[in-house]
Amino acid sequence: MKSIASALDMDTVMAEIIDFINNNFKWLSALSYLAFVGLLAWFNQRFATRKEHELLIVKLTHMDQEITQVKADIRHLPTKEEVHRLDKTLSGLSETINATQEGINRLERKTDLLLENELRND
Repeated sequence: MKSIASALDMDTVMAEIIDFINNNFKWLSALSYLAFVGLLAWFNQRFATRKEHELLIVKLTHMDQEITQVKADIRHLPTKEEVHRLDKTLSGLSETINATQEGINRLERKTDLLLENELRND
């Protein structure tokens, strides 16, 4: 008995829903139209367009190529140990150059003295 009564209740409920839709079709269609337009506006703000997506792909590809180039350039750079050895070598060269400069200055003074003595004797 209950199943027959519930089936009749379901039929009346469905009939009431159909009557409600028929009576208020203009308002329901306007409301659904506004909801659809709002959904499209939200999609437009939320998701990237195809053109923006393609531009991002191009930028990403370009950045990937640049990163590959930088990695290739980094391989040719000296390591920390090599830089330290170069620094030590350059320090030694600097000391050698300073010592050579002092020797050149002494020779220049001696040459000047010899030249002065030679000029005085003439």
